[in-house]
Amino acid sequence: MTRKLIFTILLGAALSFSTNVKAQDCTPDTLTEPGISPEMLPFGQLNEAYSETISVLLFPDTVVVQGGNPVQVNIDSMVMLEVNGLPQGLAYKCKDDNQTFLPLTPSCMSVYGTPTESGVFPLEIPIMTYGKVLGFVPINQGDTIRDYVITVMGGTNQVVKVNPSEINIFPNPAITELSIMCKIEPVVFNAKGQNMELSWVSNRGVFSTNIQHLSPGIYTVISGGKTKRFIKP
Repeated sequence: MTRKLIFTILLGAALSFSTNVKAQDCTPDTLTEPGISPEMLPFGQLNEAYSETISVLLFPDTVVVQGGNPVQVNIDSMVMLEVNGLPQGLAYKCKDDNQTFLPLTPSCMSVYGTPTESGVFPLEIPIMTYGKVLGFVPINQGDTIRDYVITVMGGTNQVVKVNPSEINIFPNPAITELSIMCKIEPVVFNAKGQNMELSWVSNRGVFSTNIQHLSPGIYTVISGGKTKRFIKP
């Protein structure tokens, strides 16, 4: 009933970063509009303190397709259920220990600690969004955000946690550099179905390439029978 893209955007996050190491209540940035930024999380270093703040501003409404027709949904709240995939030594904490985000109400979440394993760690953030169709019919929709990755540098026994049933693309949207975490070297097609024939550099399950020359648009990534899209602004 509802396109996955809508509820990916429901994260409504602008990511901003602090240097607090302890699990203190975070302070959200002043966001002028709902959105998501930056495109990817910064790298961490093995056995060194890591602390980042995710500032969240949820938008108040969206549109779903019901019975073939677009219908407006007023958003009541979004609940972040958990954060999966963090490297050992890192944890998360929402502002005031409240994992419920309200429309147009600034809030935040801290990711903090000292990572004790290095590698590439795709995050999975299950969410549940609650709203009302036409202002009075209750509706809820679950989804999982999979577009964020924490890379911890250092050490020799690096871990790469790749889910073979998923393709992780970061950043997304992407302007210059694109990285894709998948089992098999990906292939990228434009909206016309043309193979972009990109040159990939592989590093422990992460395929990276330069896309600066690509025209703005929506591109399809195929790897191991799985498909996902990214946007070039």
